[in-house]
Amino acid sequence: MNTDKINEIFDKLREIKQINTFTAKLLSSLANEIEASQGAFFVASKKNDINILRLVSGYAYHLPESSVIEFEFGEGLSGQVAKEGKPVNIKNVPDNYINIISGLGHSSPKNLYICPVKIDDKILGVVELASFKEFTSEQQDLISGILEHSASYINELIKVTDFN
Repeated sequence: MNTDKINEIFDKLREIKQINTFTAKLLSSLANEIEASQGAFFVASKKNDINILRLVSGYAYHLPESSVIEFEFGEGLSGQVAKEGKPVNIKNVPDNYINIISGLGHSSPKNLYICPVKIDDKILGVVELASFKEFTSEQQDLISGILEHSASYINELIKVTDFN
């Protein structure tokens, strides 16, 4: 694991005090480092005593401010990662499962890496990253490492955020 790179990424972000800004910049840093084409950061919370994941930021992914995307733990791939607390690496994602759009066109990435954000066994959130290239074991280690390194800080930001 590249601890220097992990520290470098975290050091650029640790002064940010809003969860949505922190996670957006974290996704951007990760995407640039590993050549991911799209990303999403979901934060864990409770709604009616049910564990849910709520999208708080994206990279190359637009969500209108009036929209809310939520999943229960166990629902879909992100929900399953939250439920089990283990990352999932999916290769050969079907066409049109995800669309990445640029000013010049659009295409479907072939690889998806979904990783939990956690402290010990407490799930704080889930990160999804999509890429046209396969995620190497080094890239997976970097993603897991930066999320593990940032988890305490993310936990503090979650505590001071009202998600309702």
